[in-house]
Amino acid sequence: MTRKILTSVQGRRLGLNKNADVLAAGFRATKNGKQVVYPGPETAALFDDFLGDVVADQWNFTEGTDSTTSDGAIVEGVNGVFRLTAGDSAGTIAADGAQLNSALNWKANQGNLVFEARFKLAAITTVCIFAGFTDTKALEGPASLAGTTYTTNATDAVGVLFDTEATTDTWRLVGVANDVDASHVNTGLAPEADTYMVWRIEVDTAGKATFYKDGAQIGSLSGAVTPAVALTPVFVIRPEGAVAGRTMDIDWVCVSANRV
Repeated sequence: MTRKILTSVQGRRLGLNKNADVLAAGFRATKNGKQVVYPGPETAALFDDFLGDVVADQWNFTEGTDSTTSDGAIVEGVNGVFRLTAGDSAGTIAADGAQLNSALNWKANQGNLVFEARFKLAAITTVCIFAGFTDTKALEGPASLAGTTYTTNATDAVGVLFDTEATTDTWRLVGVANDVDASHVNTGLAPEADTYMVWRIEVDTAGKATFYKDGAQIGSLSGAVTPAVALTPVFVIRPEGAVAGRTMDIDWVCVSANRV
């Protein structure tokens, strides 16, 4: 990949290369909802590529009571991933849930709040997963779907939901603000087993969320989250029944917002 500035904005100190990447000293971002923000004087940001063999202190892992719910851990290999492994007993969060989250460091009213992550599911049958923001560090499935009926357990949360108990096994855009559900969206898109995807959620200061999948804008929700409520990034997986082998591999995650 070339890093040479071909189209100059300011004396070739800032510009575009042939791939339409924005280049500047010490910074690189790409187009179409794929920007990764780094921390700085005006921006708070957390980026983790899960490299090495020790999970950073910023992350909390919580699991259900079933003995087969394995401890979440980094899997060594190219790129590095954090793997969540669900249990196989009752199919409930309390028994079989596996969750990765951080701290309640983020609020929509900071401005420019973003969650972005690359992850994949080993199996796309008999499983429920949620990725995004929620308002608690406790083990909780922020949302689920049975048939066409949504259940939001969180008071405030926004994210992407895939639940095979739904009438159609597709990604849903979900949000809940002060216990009031947003108008959830069925994207019509289904995941592929063992295939990475990148989901990005941008939340404005009014609590409106805009969603991107693999760089393409998918949809938006108004009233997706309460702007002043503190949130943590979260990944949750559980089986829908007594089945084994439900795992989620998280390649990387980036969370950012304006510094206030």
